[in-house]
Amino acid sequence: MSHISRTAVVLGCVLAASAWCLTAQGVSAAEGDAAKGKSIYQSKCVTCHGPEGKGDGPVGKALKPPAGDFSNAESKKKSADELRAIIENGKPKTSMAAWGKQLKETEIQDVLAYVLTLRK
Repeated sequence: MSHISRTAVVLGCVLAASAWCLTAQGVSAAEGDAAKGKSIYQSKCVTCHGPEGKGDGPVGKALKPPAGDFSNAESKKKSADELRAIIENGKPKTSMAAWGKQLKETEIQDVLAYVLTLRK
């Protein structure tokens, strides 16, 4: 095998491993602890999103636009990474707060894991 061929094979393996790592990060975002996430959700999210994530919390119903309903078709189209980004950064032109500075990364993952259980 020539030097160029070996270099191409090594480079191909490095690129494939990098792509796998990026994909795996998306998967791991949803691997938080849903039980811990439920506790955080109940203390920080339920007022707007409601106990079952239907956007029917006491404050959520009055918001313009209303709080997100995790069980509706539009929400179910969002990937775990998209939902995680919304939890961390908030959602422009809505009342969805950015929790990235108040919650640790593991807590964001935990909340995400719990929110994913509400999509059923």
